[in-house]
Amino acid sequence: MFASFRFRRGAAAAALVFLLGCAAGLLLQRGFHRAAPASTAVQEEGVSLPAVMYHGLLRDKSLQNEYVIDPALFESDLCWLRANGYTPVHIADLLAYADGEGTLPEKPILLTFDDGYYNNYLYAYPLARQYNMKIVIAPIGYYSDLYSETGEERAPYTHLTWDRMREMRASGLVEFQNHSYNLHALTDGRTGSARCEGEGDDAYCALLSSDLTAMQEKLREELGEPASCFVYPFGAVGSGEEEIVQGLGFRCTLTCEDRINWITRKGGFLSLGRRLRPPDCSSAAFFADLLGS
Repeated sequence: MFASFRFRRGAAAAALVFLLGCAAGLLLQRGFHRAAPASTAVQEEGVSLPAVMYHGLLRDKSLQNEYVIDPALFESDLCWLRANGYTPVHIADLLAYADGEGTLPEKPILLTFDDGYYNNYLYAYPLARQYNMKIVIAPIGYYSDLYSETGEERAPYTHLTWDRMREMRASGLVEFQNHSYNLHALTDGRTGSARCEGEGDDAYCALLSSDLTAMQEKLREELGEPASCFVYPFGAVGSGEEEIVQGLGFRCTLTCEDRINWITRKGGFLSLGRRLRPPDCSSAAFFADLLGS
């Protein structure tokens, strides 16, 4: 979701996953317990929903930085969450709760991955299966098409192919949402899907509708259903964009605002905030700060 350096391999444009990072501190937690659903009466009043934002996972410490962390640190996060009674959920779980079709676990949390890098399949997916925890991935359609065509899979920079996404989705643990088809860029004065200065309402609405609908159609064609949530590229929200996105049928949006969310059966699923997971603190320290404990 945040800016990354792009480069060409042959004729293809690709995302270069971020260089120069620092080693992540680890605190692997043991001792597991399952979180029970909160009572219906309590959930009628609303539910606190923290959300964590990840991007890339790489073992090479020279490639780790603010947006790329060690896979072992992600595993440490999963261990901490399980040991402390948190249960990762999907957007579909939130919407089912809103529709009165189910309850949420006592301590729900969203674990989200922006951009849809191949290293999510290589490292995050096996850990999600190992710990039986749900994650949400928001791929960029253009790059999924690109690498589905070339078949190239390299952990530092390539993106998920549709075949990989189908495999992950079939597990029931990985949910895919809309991160735009090809608006994840900084070009011509535009930041992601945000409005350019002086851009008229009709032109802006047409741009968003064309791109987001193209991604919805790809998700429907390749994965069987469109997304229910739009994840803002770079976290940039343009003037009037939320209304346009809602008009396109999205019931949920994710931003990069650093805050805990409060949701109810009546709503609260627009402009959900998320905390970026840094590479340089333990799971215990990160979640203590995030959760205010």
